[in-house]
Amino acid sequence: MAIKHILVTGARGLLGRELLAYLQAKGYQVSGTSSADLDLLATQEAITETIQRIAPEVIVHCAAYTNVDGAEKQPELAMAINKEGTRKLALAAKEAGSIFAYISTDYVFDGAKNALYTVQDRPRPINTYGLSKYYGELQVTELLDTYYIVRTSWLYGIYGKNFVQFVLESARQGREVSIIQDQYGSPTWSGTLCHLIEQIVTSGSYGTYHACDRGRVSRYEQALAICRRAGLSEQNIRPVPSQEFPQAATRPVCTAMDPSPLASPTWETALDAFMEQYLHHAALL
Repeated sequence: MAIKHILVTGARGLLGRELLAYLQAKGYQVSGTSSADLDLLATQEAITETIQRIAPEVIVHCAAYTNVDGAEKQPELAMAINKEGTRKLALAAKEAGSIFAYISTDYVFDGAKNALYTVQDRPRPINTYGLSKYYGELQVTELLDTYYIVRTSWLYGIYGKNFVQFVLESARQGREVSIIQDQYGSPTWSGTLCHLIEQIVTSGSYGTYHACDRGRVSRYEQALAICRRAGLSEQNIRPVPSQEFPQAATRPVCTAMDPSPLASPTWETALDAFMEQYLHHAALL
């Protein structure tokens, strides 16, 4: 499917910033917006006008309220951005004739399944963030015929604050950190996700996808792997059960997903690729 002009919302975020650069390097005409020029809390008319002016063939909607614990304290704001903001943007896409790709999350699942989640599994979110993102999915499926829902999980990259960066900084500074040992997922490098998003939005095969690195690992096991690959000591990484690590939002026990039919690397292989990117990026600073 020949696509030339792509709009990336949330272009200053962890994913949006890297996706913008990735697509530009691949030769696409790419536009990027942040909350300063595309405010999801604005009126329908304002959002529609912005999309009409940009006139993209595809909108990759990365912008979101992503603070999982913050969503428990600000549920109205999380819903206003992730549910209502997505609805307004989907309506604007429909009016402009743009294909819509919505970046969603593994937190739409309750974590109770004893196997990898597939796209056939029914969402059942157990926290406000997951619920707000699921409501966003429903807006897309109810309003549009040409859409992609792209669920990802445990995202990390060279930009923004994320778990991998936190572990690296803590280990370098010799700080003792407590890492949850009984929550499992599929860590996903932003580099992998950028590649998968391009594949998805140019495929013409509309529907829902699980775009993540392959495999299942606990946060604690992931932290140890990060230290080993960086050549840093693991001695200050302390495993703790989730009940000893109180958080505002309840986390699902295991949201590891099956990315089939997408061809994605294992989370270990992707972590190796990230470390190369991270070291290269650090050398340029």
